[in-house]
Amino acid sequence: MSVTGGTTIANDGAGNLTLRADAYGIDNGGSVTNLGALDWSKSTGAFSALYDMNGTYGAGTQLTNMAWTPAPYSGLLTQSTAYKLVNSLTDLKSVASDLAGNYALGKDINASATSDGSYAPLGNSVTPFMGQFDGQAHTVSSLTLQPWAPADQNSPQLMGMFGVIGSKGVVRNLNVQGTGVFAEPYNAPYGFMGMLAGMNSGTVVGVNASGNLNSNVTAFGLDATVAGGLLGANAGTVLRSSSSVSVIAGNVLGGLVGANSGLITQSFSSGSVESLSYGNQGAGGLVGYNTGVINQSYSTSPTLLRGYCRGPSYTPCGGAGLVIVNEGTISQSFATGPVTQPFYQPIGIARTNNGTITNDVYWDKNTTTAAVGVVYGTPIPASNGLTTAQMSTPASFVSYDFSPTGVWAMPNGATHPVLRWQLGQ
Repeated sequence: MSVTGGTTIANDGAGNLTLRADAYGIDNGGSVTNLGALDWSKSTGAFSALYDMNGTYGAGTQLTNMAWTPAPYSGLLTQSTAYKLVNSLTDLKSVASDLAGNYALGKDINASATSDGSYAPLGNSVTPFMGQFDGQAHTVSSLTLQPWAPADQNSPQLMGMFGVIGSKGVVRNLNVQGTGVFAEPYNAPYGFMGMLAGMNSGTVVGVNASGNLNSNVTAFGLDATVAGGLLGANAGTVLRSSSSVSVIAGNVLGGLVGANSGLITQSFSSGSVESLSYGNQGAGGLVGYNTGVINQSYSTSPTLLRGYCRGPSYTPCGGAGLVIVNEGTISQSFATGPVTQPFYQPIGIARTNNGTITNDVYWDKNTTTAAVGVVYGTPIPASNGLTTAQMSTPASFVSYDFSPTGVWAMPNGATHPVLRWQLGQ
């Protein structure tokens, strides 16, 4: 695909332009060459070039808007971006050869061939993924995850489509579905597992994960896995993302993120979360251990502590509808999933709160069966436990914005608020 010499393509509005080189076949050497000029110097939009993995890109003359800023929640870094197209499982694996490159899914990818154990996470704790990966709303399905085992056995074992997304890495507009099992014996003292990534220090926007993750453990729950449906650990930013992954593990686990020290906003989880711990850990519906910020997010994930609390020396014990432990900040969020903990009471929001939980954080006391929001640390008002009927009423959520352009919506027949972006609005 080429822009001929002497031709200028210009825009002075908010329009976007995509130049794509694979119209006549994939991995056919499709290239993008600009011999003219692309003038977006008066535009608030963006333009991109998509070319085959075995193609080339000639940027040519490009004029950009020096005052340009990315649209909210777009995940874009620059007004002009060139991406290598990922159109096959082979292409996806090839991302490992340039972990600082920019990539875009050109189509849905059926990764069922990875059941042979051939897939290795993209990036690790030594060489993280530092590029951009735009799923363009496509899906990587039937992905069988395999752990990355470090040569240094003091480093973590990692599992995910990505092993580690680094501080400059961006993953956006992607659906990923698969399965992964951490089996003993570990080749490392601990591990991080998530359907998208074991660890994230970058930006994740508009990513939806589904499938199953399981960390096999010993009979006494000595597993050291930090697991989340989307991410094992997040030290970066997670925006408008979700997980319906079923997670089973034995240490710190959450429906969306296992351990969060970064930012999570406008995101949710719905997959079941099951803790096999026989010590003092449970399951968090959204996040296991939070030392960061959770805002405008929620969980409907059922949580189950299959193990039991082993006496006073193991208290505090158990999990909760939203997080296990909060040492950060949680605001404008809620939990509705059933909390099942044999030999221990269900908890609505957090087992332990040593941080800040604002007064606009709620739980459904009918569906969670929890009479209390917090057991240890700073409590939250019992009145923040709402009935399902109250959860279905926007008036119960005074600080939530349900306006046509607001963050939240209450569809007809809904039993709790949803994020407006879920409705495509």
